Amino acid sequence: MIILGVCGTVGLVAVQLKETQRLRSELNVIREQFAPETVSVEPGTPPPRSETAPLVPQAGVGNLPSRVTVLEQTVAQLTKASEYLMDRGQLPLATNKIQDLYATLTKPETSDRDRLQALRTLRRNRTLSDEVVQYALDWMQKSTNAQMREDIVEQFEGTTNALVRDPFMKLAMTDSDPDVREQAVDSLQRFVADPAVEAMLWNLLRNDPDGGVREQAEDALREGPMTEARAAAMRTRALDPQSSLDERLLAVRALQDAPGGAPDVMAAVAQLAQTTQDSGERAKLFKAFDGSSEPQMKLPLVYGLQDPNPNVRKEAADALSGFKSDPVIVEWLKYISETDADPRVRREASQALQDRR
Repeated sequence: MIILGVCGTVGLVAVQLKETQRLRSELNVIREQFAPETVSVEPGTPPPRSETAPLVPQAGVGNLPSRVTVLEQTVAQLTKASEYLMDRGQLPLATNKIQDLYATLTKPETSDRDRLQALRTLRRNRTLSDEVVQYALDWMQKSTNAQMREDIVEQFEGTTNALVRDPFMKLAMTDSDPDVREQAVDSLQRFVADPAVEAMLWNLLRNDPDGGVREQAEDALREGPMTEARAAAMRTRALDPQSSLDERLLAVRALQDAPGGAPDVMAAVAQLAQTTQDSGERAKLFKAFDGSSEPQMKLPLVYGLQDPNPNVRKEAADALSGFKSDPVIVEWLKYISETDADPRVRREASQALQDRR
């Protein structure tokens, strides 16, 4: 459906461009045909007599102003629609439009609002040159308005332009506004394979005072690009008993989407879930696998349904929703949803059964 929608949009854009060009051409032809013709005439020479019929019958000349007006209005409407699509990145920017946006961005008299809109349009159309990126970074670093700094950083979300790395790292570590730090971390996600960026994200995860920044750092570490070197480092962290359980579980979740997976790591986590004496740890382990279908976690989760601690049973029931195709798991969830002594556990088991439909 998405592909069909994109193809449909591209087709409509192409038709609109063709129609705009056709109408402009027709309008120019009409203007040329009825424009006053300048003829050089010698003094005393009588005007020539026309031996041919006029280009347009005289009866049609009276309708010319209305025809031109309609064409001009139609062209104006189509031009406006094209500009709307260009502003939203759905239509390639015309060369003169790009130049106008560059000028708007760099003029000293441009308001911050108009400058930000120009930057947003250039970003949507993937026309951010290094010169524009550097100008925006200089503007951001000079701004005393936290909201403006956040808005500028947001325009580079998903970028891989190396120019933004160091300025955004500085923002993430030192900016006084937590929303700016959070946005900088979000925009650095594509750089997470860089050891310096990843080390900074781990540091923020442990030490930043704002929960939103810590959560964004966790998302970036879990969802960022996974190179072979990074996957190896994540395996080491996941298996390191000296690392905190939260860090080990974050590494495990990051490895779940890595090419080839990490069966050795999953086996170690499953073993830990069965052997740990800490009910809080068991609950965290099961919560980390909510919706997962890792085969090695199935047995520990079933044991978790029988745990003396209701929090552990609740998290185990929730996590088992990922094993939708196993009839044995379905029977266990039905049993727990009807018989468990804790209403929260029964509710989670019922929800897991609904999730499988």
